[in-house]
Amino acid sequence: MQPNPAPDIYLMKREKSRAGCMTALIATVVVLVLAALFALVHWYGNRGTETAEPVEFPVAPIQEEIPPVQIPDGPLPVPVEAVPAPPPVPIAEVPAPAPVPTVSAPAPDSAAAPAPAPAPATGDAAQRLAQARERLQAGDPQAARQAALEALAASPGNAEIESFLSDLAMPLLASQRPMPEKVEHVVQTGDYLGKLAATYNTPVALIAKANNVQGANIRVGETLRLIDGNAHVFALTVSKSRNDLVVTLDGQFFKRYRVSTGENSKTPVGTFKIIDKIAQPAWHKPGGKAIPYGDPENLLGTHWLALDLPGYGLHGTWEPDSIGKQTSAGCVRLLNADIEELYTILPKGTLVTITE
Repeated sequence: MQPNPAPDIYLMKREKSRAGCMTALIATVVVLVLAALFALVHWYGNRGTETAEPVEFPVAPIQEEIPPVQIPDGPLPVPVEAVPAPPPVPIAEVPAPAPVPTVSAPAPDSAAAPAPAPAPATGDAAQRLAQARERLQAGDPQAARQAALEALAASPGNAEIESFLSDLAMPLLASQRPMPEKVEHVVQTGDYLGKLAATYNTPVALIAKANNVQGANIRVGETLRLIDGNAHVFALTVSKSRNDLVVTLDGQFFKRYRVSTGENSKTPVGTFKIIDKIAQPAWHKPGGKAIPYGDPENLLGTHWLALDLPGYGLHGTWEPDSIGKQTSAGCVRLLNADIEELYTILPKGTLVTITE
C-alpha cells in the first residue's frame, strides 16, 4: 500500500489566499452598501426637515369697514318724481289772503293764571307809599307799615304796596319791635313757653323767635313781646285761579304767598280750620303706608298744617318749580321757607278760606 502523497504546499497557500481575497471583497461590498444606505437615509431625513422658503401670495388691499346703514323706523320714503313747477302767476292776479283774527288760547289748567300787571300807585296812594318808604328809612318800620296800609286802602290790590307790606311782615312780627297787636308780658315764677302760648293763643315758635329765646329758657322778670291771639286774629284766603295765598291780620293785608293747588280742580272750595301742625311730617300714602320724613317719596316738605277736612292741608314741597301751578293732588303746596313761616305764626284754629 502506497502512502498518501504529501500535500501541495503551494496549492494550499494559493487556495488560502483566494479565500482571503474573497472575504475582503465581500467585506468591502458590505461596507459600501452600508455606507450607501446610511447616506441615503441621512439625505432623506434632511429633506423632510428643510425649511421651505416662504411663498408670498398676492393679497388684495383691505377696504375700510363700511358703517352699518341706519334704517329709520316706519316705512321707507318712496322717491317721488320731480314735478315741474307751474308757471308763475302774476302777483297782481293773486288776491292777498284776508287777515285771520288772533284768538288767545286759554291758559291750561296746570299753569298759573298770570296776574294782571299792577298799575303804579297814584294820587293819595302814591303819596302815602312815599311816606311809608321815608318812615322805613328813618328806622320806624311800624309807622311805615301803618302808612302803607293807608296807601293800600286808597288803592286796593295794588301789587307794589302789597309787596312793600309783605317785606315788612316777618321782620316786624318775629322780633321785639312794637306793634299794636303785641302785648308785653313780664315772666312770673311758674311761667314757661307752653303756658304763655296757651294763655295768649299764639304759637310757642313765634314767642321764641320774636324774643330770641334759646331752647325753652325764660327768666323770671324778663319782658316778652308777643301777639295776643285772643284779640288779634290771623286768617288765610287761597285763590285757586291765581294760585296765591293771602294772610290777613285783623282783616288787614299782612303778606301774600305763591302756592300750588290741585290739578283738575281737586282742591276743595270752602272755609276750613287748621287743626294740627307738624314739623318734619311723615306722609301717609293712599292705602295707609307711612313714608317717613326725609324719604325721597315723602311729598310734604318740611311742615304740615292739617285742615279739618281729612286728608287735606297746607304743606311744603321738594319741587319748587311746581309753585304757581295747579299740580298738587288737592292740598295747598308752598315753598318750604313759606310753610315754615306759616307754621311759626299761625295758631291752631286759624281759618282757611279756599276760593275759585
